[in-house]
Amino acid sequence: MRKRQNVTLHEETIALIKEYQEQHHIRYPGEALDRMIEEWEAQNAKEQSQEYLMSLMAQRFQDVFSEEMKRLRLAANRNDKNTQVLLELMNGFAMDQNLESCVTTPIFESPAMKDAKQAVEERISHQRQKRISAGETQPASS
Repeated sequence: MRKRQNVTLHEETIALIKEYQEQHHIRYPGEALDRMIEEWEAQNAKEQSQEYLMSLMAQRFQDVFSEEMKRLRLAANRNDKNTQVLLELMNGFAMDQNLESCVTTPIFESPAMKDAKQAVEERISHQRQKRISAGETQPASS
């Protein structure tokens, strides 16, 4: 239902309405205003649905990656603890042996150090293979 309404508008607003009328081949200013408002409402609805979709995506992202981040944090804490234990052991060993200097690995790498590096690399590779195998056997979540 259409209803007549007397309104006072700024000159710029009237010019915009006329421009809209010309661009869209609309005969009456009231019809142009109706169309402009419909477009505005559609744009608002679209923006609200986009915001809702973005919030859903953000929540899903958080749900998916929060467990992975927790696992990474725990692994980093475990590695930090192990490193600190090793540093304390090495410091105790150096004190026990009355060592005042040390030969670093860039200068000379002992066979024991090479063996230790190889063992660590193999352990890491084995753990990676276990994770990949576990991931292949788990059903895909959606």
